[in-house]
Amino acid sequence: MVTLSMPAQFRLFWGGDHTTPYPVLKAVLERREAPIGLVVFDGHVDFSVTPGEYWASNQWTQLMLETGKIAPSNITVIGIRSSRNAIAERQLAERLGVKVFTSTDVKRLGMAAVVQEAISRATQGTQGLYVSLDIDCMEPALVPSQKAPEVWGLTIDEIFLALQALSRQPFIGFDVCEHSPHYDVNGQGAQFCARTAVEMLGGLALRRKRERAMR
Repeated sequence: MVTLSMPAQFRLFWGGDHTTPYPVLKAVLERREAPIGLVVFDGHVDFSVTPGEYWASNQWTQLMLETGKIAPSNITVIGIRSSRNAIAERQLAERLGVKVFTSTDVKRLGMAAVVQEAISRATQGTQGLYVSLDIDCMEPALVPSQKAPEVWGLTIDEIFLALQALSRQPFIGFDVCEHSPHYDVNGQGAQFCARTAVEMLGGLALRRKRERAMR
């Protein structure tokens, strides 16, 4: 896992599988008193409950249970479409109050509307938000370096519109997970992952510029 630390009290992480957010957020939340919001891009709901086990399908439930600083009502998951999703996981997420947008929802409603609702939920009664990007939410023809590829994923345009909006919010961290170099084609996946970091840093710079202008 690669970490880029910045002076504005946020972190960028390039991880392995989607267990990466668990140790990252455990460490971040230990030093924070206030709750945070969470916006997740993923092809899978990842809402299984297996206490005492740590794997890439229960990171969010474990973090909610162990930290007490992430409320289900402040969580939005975007891009769900995989046939590998267990119906029980989605039912649990929705019963708890997590908002789930499928890839079809994004196509029908438009990413701008979806991400604005996600921001509204993530910032309600919180101090900061965290963004997690599992690249298997993406259309595999565009981002081939994923280990669980399925068609009808998010497009490059959709994800960058979302990240540009999120990067202008008071985010405290961002991770990119599930990039598998041996599945990549001509470096397309690696270039995509690198560009997501550029978008988040660019949004932070614009937010800082705006804040300075308002002083």
